[in-house]
Amino acid sequence: MGYLEIIVVVGIVFFLFRVWIVEIKLKSELDFRRRYFSRFFSYYTCLALAFGLSVYPLNIMVMIAFPILLVTSVWDINFIRKFQTQEHWAQKKNWAILERLTLHPPVVILAILMILFDARNYIQPPNLILMAFSIAILFIPFFIIDERWTKRYKWPEALIVIGLFFGSSVSLLISEALLWGVPIW
Repeated sequence: MGYLEIIVVVGIVFFLFRVWIVEIKLKSELDFRRRYFSRFFSYYTCLALAFGLSVYPLNIMVMIAFPILLVTSVWDINFIRKFQTQEHWAQKKNWAILERLTLHPPVVILAILMILFDARNYIQPPNLILMAFSIAILFIPFFIIDERWTKRYKWPEALIVIGLFFGSSVSLLISEALLWGVPIW
């Protein structure tokens, strides 16, 4: 079995695990937080691996998420600091920690690996239209189902996410166009 097949198997297993832990095991504990933007990043990362890092839109989504998750890692630190005081985690503490450890770190690790192994191989699409399409697909779940936006929960956290997402997306678009000469269409 070659490395590509291993990546695909890891992606499929990781995707099934993430769906199981979020949608079944911790469904009531996560509640509406199951629809947070970063959980979609995690799903897209799993799918990128499941397709052997050969689908530009999925790889682009991982790369866009990378700087966002670096900045918002402060939220992970706060989660861990306040974890012992959260009573709704009382019976499933270990599962909650495992869910959190498999939420942001894999996205960051995969993005770093793509950068180390020449990001152009993974995120240089044939044109910027495909990239803009990837960005739109990535962002749609946030506006439709993330309660930080739809119901103004933990406001202004939604605005922070939007600003980070916009900055990361525009930076990658400009980099693709100016540094690598990717055409608009």
